Amino acid sequence: MAKKTPKRKKRSHELRVRLPFKRLMVYLTALFVFSMPLFIWPGAITEYGYGKSIFALVGVSVLVILWGILALVKGKWEIRLPWITFPVLGLVLVSLLSLTRATNGRVVIQSLILVIFFFLFFLVIVNLVREKRDVTLILYSLLLSAFFASLYGLLQYLGVMRGTFGGHGLGEVISTMGNRNYLGGFLAYLLFPSVILIVRLHSRVLRALAILLLSFNFGMVMLVQQTGTRLGLSVAAVALLLGWAIFRPIEPIRNNRVWLVALLFVLIFTFLVEAPSGPLNSVVGLSADGRSWLGRVWDRNVDKVRTWDWWIGWEMFKDHPLVGVGLGNYKLNFIPYKAQFLSTPRGQAYDFYITRAAQAHNDYVQATAELGSLGILALLAVFLAIPFSFWIRLRRNPNEGDRFDLLLLACGVVTFLAHAVGSFPAHLPASSLVLVVTLGLASAPAYGEAVTKTIHIKGWPLRALVGVTTAFCLVTSVIAIRDVSANILFGEGERQLEQGYVYTSRETFLRSAALDFCPRQVYYYLAIVNLKQGHDEEAMANLTKCLTRFVTENTYLNLANLAVNLNDVETARECVELLVASHPQSTTQLQARYLQGVIAIRDGEYDLAISMLEDLTLAHPNFEPSYIALGDLYRGQGKSVRAYDSYEKALNLVEAKLASAEGKLARATSYSEEYELRSEIDLLAQEKEAIQAGLAKLPRR
Repeated sequence: MAKKTPKRKKRSHELRVRLPFKRLMVYLTALFVFSMPLFIWPGAITEYGYGKSIFALVGVSVLVILWGILALVKGKWEIRLPWITFPVLGLVLVSLLSLTRATNGRVVIQSLILVIFFFLFFLVIVNLVREKRDVTLILYSLLLSAFFASLYGLLQYLGVMRGTFGGHGLGEVISTMGNRNYLGGFLAYLLFPSVILIVRLHSRVLRALAILLLSFNFGMVMLVQQTGTRLGLSVAAVALLLGWAIFRPIEPIRNNRVWLVALLFVLIFTFLVEAPSGPLNSVVGLSADGRSWLGRVWDRNVDKVRTWDWWIGWEMFKDHPLVGVGLGNYKLNFIPYKAQFLSTPRGQAYDFYITRAAQAHNDYVQATAELGSLGILALLAVFLAIPFSFWIRLRRNPNEGDRFDLLLLACGVVTFLAHAVGSFPAHLPASSLVLVVTLGLASAPAYGEAVTKTIHIKGWPLRALVGVTTAFCLVTSVIAIRDVSANILFGEGERQLEQGYVYTSRETFLRSAALDFCPRQVYYYLAIVNLKQGHDEEAMANLTKCLTRFVTENTYLNLANLAVNLNDVETARECVELLVASHPQSTTQLQARYLQGVIAIRDGEYDLAISMLEDLTLAHPNFEPSYIALGDLYRGQGKSVRAYDSYEKALNLVEAKLASAEGKLARATSYSEEYELRSEIDLLAQEKEAIQAGLAKLPRR
């Protein structure tokens, strides 16, 4: 028997090293898809989706770096690039171009980094999932994760675990997603792809368990009563029937008919029990709403509820038709463009308060607003690449089982895309994860090599690419971890401020801003601290920063109020006019109208100011600042009697409100409630002092 040559021994050793390393990569991928949807950090990270985004950045970094190390061990990096790669790169380029019109460029970079890292994870799946067992492993991991998220949501619904307010019912369901609608979408996108487990697994126990998990998740989709997800599932069901009629994957259905019939029976039973229109839901008490299904559909109809957000996005597109307002910048432009929309003939029909929206509740509208016409072209290329890729892979794959799997994966994508018409799943990390996993598995070598291009990198280009990729991932992870630290410090600063530790909270907020790549809300709180310390100039500077970072009605209102105090009448007028034009909520509208009267006084238009303030007192007789301003105005004009009357009305209102606030403070049960009441008492005390000072300057009666 011939002895092995040293070269053959080396190759054998490399093979033994590479194979376990590849399996480790697959297991780590499965661990990532299991843990990311469940990741939360209650009490430290202020928003569940934000925490998942940071987790995704770090997790994908680890996987990509390990993939690069595997390439170095192998001496060659073979990267499979599905067709969708090229329109996605076009989308990245368009996002960079949107920087030219962005209100805040760092928001664009943050959003783009998430897009890039989810795409990198897509490439990891596309290149590492080469066997059917890897497909089932990753899908089962995601299904288990969805089950635990569903179970957590159900326990919140029943009041067993604490939800939003500590009670029970649909309003308590946030699960690990932060919102019951986010949970419903995440579960819906996974339902069709999960059926692959029923036809692929050999273990009867695992199949039976998969049926139970899938039906449980389906029941939770029904329980959260989200019309958009049901419509998405309905569209996907139609797509499955059409796909089956075209590609005829009969064998997997025939071979697994008993299991599929069992699944269908369980899903029907679940629907009857948990769907709002189900005849059995009143028996188990999971649907307390007695309205008809059609009534619920009408009440949640997207066209009725969300069209204003869409039209506001259209106004952004009209102003920036080529590259949009900047990726991720919709929320920063919402209030100015809401005012612009409400001034149009169409906008005048929306005669109710429109709340500030961070998302357009339609991913296609938001992409149009943020990326313009070039973004539309890039998205169209993506949407063309996806169905063409599925079509060609289905056509070229002779295996009926593979074709059935691909149809089920396609239905998961269809559910996502249909739901995106009335929601924003592309902006939710857990929902985006399901889409990326679904597309990645459908494009993986486990289902063939069609519609992919493979590039081979060796030698010094390999070492350079691994080095650059590793550095990029490490830098991004470090920035992400710094952002987490900034977020934790921000929450700590809020608690310190609520407890009255003003100086300590200022230092905490400053540390948070220094660590954050794109600090936003922290500047608003720094302005509040500055005001409490009497540093009006610093407060003005921080509120001005908010105009490109944290744009809310309160931002404009506080900036206008502060500008009036600092005699910056022009800034105050701009803020107030924008607020009034945006039809803010009633309390803000009242404050804005009051500031209009004060600005008229500063402009020397005393008759106009008196008219505006008197109208305000008639419409809102309990709003004491109007009486104080009138008292000051009448006193300046030498109208002592009217000044007395105005001051006394203001004093009576202030003393009554002070007594009420002090009584509530004695019964306060939380730091936040106590903080709000103390802030109210401080303001009322200042008003009382101003009234008494005004009265002291009047001649005695």
